[in-house]
Amino acid sequence: MLHGLFGSLDNFRSVSLHMERGLSVVRMDLPGHGLSPSLPCLSIEAMAEEVLAEIARLGISRFHLLGHSLGGKVAMSVAGSPDCQGLQSLCVVDIAPKDYPPHHQEILEALQAMDLQTIEDRREADRELRVAIPDAGVRAFLLKSLYRHDSGRLRWRFDLKQLAQDYPLISRAPQIRQVIEPPTLFIKGGSSDYLSAADEPAIKAVCTQPSLKIITGAGHWPHAEKPAQFTRICQEFLSHV
Repeated sequence: MLHGLFGSLDNFRSVSLHMERGLSVVRMDLPGHGLSPSLPCLSIEAMAEEVLAEIARLGISRFHLLGHSLGGKVAMSVAGSPDCQGLQSLCVVDIAPKDYPPHHQEILEALQAMDLQTIEDRREADRELRVAIPDAGVRAFLLKSLYRHDSGRLRWRFDLKQLAQDYPLISRAPQIRQVIEPPTLFIKGGSSDYLSAADEPAIKAVCTQPSLKIITGAGHWPHAEKPAQFTRICQEFLSHV
């Protein structure tokens, strides 16, 4: 399971607890996120190479792959790599294999403008972000990655400087070097505009067996907003692979 931008492996914790009843589940921190080391370049393809390397290190020979948003782009890049062996199915959550116009600039600028040397706790950090990021849910999501370092000061668990520098690369379509042949499920949040009917040709150009499920009433984080329905959709998909 691969999380999205600014996230961590904890984003799929509740879903994985249900999935673990029938599967061995590995949640990964993408490079530059959570506890994973960063990279000189945080492009989608560089992250995909690290995911493939981690799968090899863990000795996994057959696996299903699920990714949300940025994690979905990385998952598609993994699945479309000639070095990807043993992939049984792919699940892509609320993202398409296409370029997206940059739309995280305000968040990046707000995070970069914060002086973590003077902020005492998450409550104060939340107040600082409130004007630039009025959505309380987005602020809460971001602040999950704020932690107190051994130095006593607050720090981000993602590499903010490198992510901001490489954001144009992250916004691009993933490089898919060979057609993705395993069954591929796209899950769309019904209230999200990240996926649309206009993306169907791009999806069919890179996937031989695509399908789509829409979770009504969910936005860009359907696994967090509708976890029971999301998990059921994933389990039904995997049971027919």
